[in-house]
Amino acid sequence: MLRFFIFLLSLAPFVFTKATGSCQGTECPPKTWHNVGCSTDDDCDAPYVTCYKRVCRCEPGYFYTTHDTCTNTCRPDDMQDSFTDYPDSALRANLIGSPDGLTVEACKDRCLTDKRCLTFDFKASGGLCRLHDVTAHQSPSNWSPKTSKGWTHYQKSCKSTFASNDTWYNLLCDSRVDCPDTNSDCLSGRCLCRPGFKFNEAEKKCVVASELKKWHNTSCSTDDDCDVHHAECYKRVCRCEPGYFYTTQDTCTDTCSPDDMQDSFTDYPDSALRANLIGSPDGLTVEACKDRCLTDKRCLTFDFKASGGQCRLHDVTAHDSPSNWYPKTSKGWTHYQKSCKSTFATHHTWHNLVCHNKIDCPDPYSDCLSGRCVCHFAFNETEKKCRVARSCEDWQATGAKSGVYTVELADNKGALTVWCDMDTAGGGWLVFQRRRDFTVDFNRNWTEYVNGFGDISGDFWLGLHAIYELSRFRELSWSPNGMLLRVDLVAESGRRYWAQYRSFFLEESDYYAISDVWRYSGDAGDWLDGGKIFHTYDRNDYGCVTSTKGPWWYLNDCVSHVNLNSPDRRFMTWAKIGPLTFSEMKIKPEWY
Repeated sequence: MLRFFIFLLSLAPFVFTKATGSCQGTECPPKTWHNVGCSTDDDCDAPYVTCYKRVCRCEPGYFYTTHDTCTNTCRPDDMQDSFTDYPDSALRANLIGSPDGLTVEACKDRCLTDKRCLTFDFKASGGLCRLHDVTAHQSPSNWSPKTSKGWTHYQKSCKSTFASNDTWYNLLCDSRVDCPDTNSDCLSGRCLCRPGFKFNEAEKKCVVASELKKWHNTSCSTDDDCDVHHAECYKRVCRCEPGYFYTTQDTCTDTCSPDDMQDSFTDYPDSALRANLIGSPDGLTVEACKDRCLTDKRCLTFDFKASGGQCRLHDVTAHDSPSNWYPKTSKGWTHYQKSCKSTFATHHTWHNLVCHNKIDCPDPYSDCLSGRCVCHFAFNETEKKCRVARSCEDWQATGAKSGVYTVELADNKGALTVWCDMDTAGGGWLVFQRRRDFTVDFNRNWTEYVNGFGDISGDFWLGLHAIYELSRFRELSWSPNGMLLRVDLVAESGRRYWAQYRSFFLEESDYYAISDVWRYSGDAGDWLDGGKIFHTYDRNDYGCVTSTKGPWWYLNDCVSHVNLNSPDRRFMTWAKIGPLTFSEMKIKPEWY
C-alpha cells in the first residue's frame, strides 16, 4: 500500500499541472507574438518588433522568421512563400515591376517568382502591384508608413535555423555564446564574422580577410560562382556589378569618397557609357587613358577603344546613369571603373566606411546601406556627424525632384514623411493638404485632423500637429520670418488660381489657431483670415461644420469664404471660385 501511495504522489505534478491549465515540456506550444493584437510596443516583447496598426509585427524592413524572430538579413535561398503585411504603407522607389489590373494573390506570385523581389505594395483600387528589390530598412527615405491610404506593403518571410556547433554561419543566435567560431559574433540576431574577418566557405570558419582567397577576377559560369553581395559573372569572370566599386576589403559598394579612390580599375569588355563626358582625347594608349582618369579627381570611370586610341572620361558610374549604359554590346570598347579603399567603421571614424549592419554606424541618423555607413540625408564634414533635412528646401538643395521625402522635426521629435513640391514657384514647398481624385473622405473627426489621414501621394491631410511643428521655424530661428503659405487651385473650367501669404504659423493651443497671415499675393483673392480656431464635426462649438461646410478655421460667426475640406465636392470652393477639381496647400521657410 505504501508503495502504491508513493507512486500516486509521483504522478501528482502532472495531474496538478493539467488541472491548472498550464503545461510543461516539449508538448507545450510556444507562445508567439506575431500578428497578435497590441496597444503599445511593450505588448510585443521581442527584439526588432513593433506595434504596427495595433498588431505586433516585425519592424518594417525586418524579415519575420520561422523561428518567431525578426532579422534584417536573409539569404535568397531562405526566402519563404509567406509575407508580413503593413496596411496603409508603401515604398516609393526601387521598382523592379509595376503591373496593374492584378489581384493581390497574382501580385504575390509575381514577387515569389522573381528572386530579386523582397517586398511589394498592392492597392486594390485598380489592382496596382509594385515590386521592389529593397526593404523599408534599406530605403528609409522612400518609406511612407501608415500614410499611404489604400496601399498595403508586403515583405517576404525568412526560413531561420538556429545556430549549432556544426552549422552556424548566418544562422540565428541570441548572444555571442551561440556562435562557436572564436572570430564570430551575434550581430542583428545572426552569427556573422567579426569586423576584419570573412567566412571561408570551404573551411566553414572565419579567417582574416587578407587570407581569404579572393573571388574578384576569377573564372565563373553563373552568378552563383561569385558568391558576394553585388557581384556577378560578367563575360565569364567574377566582377562587381557595373557601377559598384571593388574594394580593398574584397567587397562591392556603390559609394566611395574621393580620397578613397585607388589607382586600380575593374574592366568590363564590350561595354561603354554613352554620356556624362568630362574628356574625350584620341590617339592614346590604354595606360595613358588611365593616367588621365587618375589625375582628374572627378573621373570615376572611363571607356577605351584601341582602334584610334579613343579615350572617354566620365564623372558617373553605370549605376549612376543606367539609361546611358551599354553592357556587352559596345564592340571594341572596354569600360573601366576605379577601385576603392575600404576601412571598417569605428565609433570615432565611420562615415562612408565599411559596415555589416546598422549597429556599426554610430550616428542616429545613419544606416548601413550597400555595406557602407552613410547618412540618411547628408554628412557634415566639419562636425563629423549627419545633417538632417528640416524642410523640403533642404532636399531641393541636393537636387531632389518632386516626391515623398523624410524631414526631421525639431527637438528630436522624430521624422515625418512628407510630399515635396519642387516644381511650383521656385520649389521647396512642403504640401500639407491635397484633393484631386476625391478618393479620400475629408469629413473626419478631430483626432484624425490632428494626426493626419489619406495617401501622401494622392489626397491627404498631413495633420494639425505636424503643421504646427513644421511652422515653428520662426520660433527656432531657422527662418526668422516664419513660413510662406501657398494655395494652388483648379476650377472645373480648367483655369488655375493661386494665393500666397507671409508669416504663416499655427499656435500651440487646444484648437490649433491660425496666425494672422499677411501680405497676400496671387489671383485667387485674399480670403484666408487669421485668428481663427479649427473645427471638426465632433468639436463644433458654434455649429460651423455641416454636411456641406467642411472642417476648417472659423470664428463664432461661422463666416468663412474658404471650403477646401468640404464633405461634398460640389461645395469645394475658394470664395466664388468653384466647384474646384484640385486644391493643394503648402508651406516653406521664408528667407529675406
